[in-house]
Amino acid sequence: MKNSGERPGSRDPAKSEGDGSPQLAGVLTLVQDLTRLIHSESRADLFSHAFSTLTRAVPFDLGVAVMLEQNLDLYVSRPMGGKPVGDDLVARVRSVLQNVIPAGFTTMEVLVKDERQNLPGGPAQAAALQHEVYSILRQENRTAGVILICRAESPFSEDEQRVVEIFSAQLSMLLDNLRAREKIISLAERDDLTGIPNRRYFRRQLTMEMERVRVYNVALSLLLIDVDEFKVINDTFGHVMGDVVLSELSGAIKGMLRSPDNVSRFGGDEFAVILPHTDSAGASAVAERILKLIEELEISSEENGVVKCTVSIGIAQCQPDDSTLDDLVRRADACLYDAKRQGKNRFNL
Repeated sequence: MKNSGERPGSRDPAKSEGDGSPQLAGVLTLVQDLTRLIHSESRADLFSHAFSTLTRAVPFDLGVAVMLEQNLDLYVSRPMGGKPVGDDLVARVRSVLQNVIPAGFTTMEVLVKDERQNLPGGPAQAAALQHEVYSILRQENRTAGVILICRAESPFSEDEQRVVEIFSAQLSMLLDNLRAREKIISLAERDDLTGIPNRRYFRRQLTMEMERVRVYNVALSLLLIDVDEFKVINDTFGHVMGDVVLSELSGAIKGMLRSPDNVSRFGGDEFAVILPHTDSAGASAVAERILKLIEELEISSEENGVVKCTVSIGIAQCQPDDSTLDDLVRRADACLYDAKRQGKNRFNL
């Protein structure tokens, strides 16, 4: 099996052993095609389209991008009907990483973040993919991951290895650009006061979760939470203390949720909690815990001692006839209004 241990720049990667013009034309086309991926919305989309682009310059049967995060995150492209990710591919990935970075990757969990059947050709068994080439992905002067390309038919030539190196370098720049855009979006979608996501993020996230409901037929619930008598808190203790209350409440709610759940500041003294894979019964249990948590919360104030408050919650489970995000929000808001009308410090669904 061949691997690409040579970095771009050690020799001219655009030239073949001959005059280099056909190879150069192919490389320039590859770079131009990759440049068009600069507006990719996610790593999954970027890697998927990038692998599809690379197959026009270097034929292969399996493409894997491995990102070194808290886990080993895998993004896989294969032909229609190809063998799904299994223990053999995971072992191969670990072996490649061991060659690139002599470190302990044997205990790191492998997460398949995206797997697509978007390559040309028929199903090739993993055991038959005996030829491979890999190249390092770099971000901010560090090794961020590895690109692994495999195929069954023939070994990768030196020219093809150099093309994969160029591909990896271009992909590294695209990943840098994606990360920079994600940071900007994160700042734009973060509430300045509480530090949690804002309404803009909430709408984008809820739209994505509702799409999962339609595609995979999973449960999804929404909580709308409103602070009871918040105007009284502001009038009695001042607006600065009111801000402290909102910040403390948001932190308390965030701290008790599961990792897939999400709390956002919906506006003013109102928060929204998205509960994926949760039906109305599960959402009711979450609401009960939030009510108890907030009722027991004591917020210290140097001038006014301890400030306590309660909240009211409206619950709505996503239904097939919720054609828009606003339909789901309206139902949750109506339940929140009923909880307020029935005496506050309670939930309604």
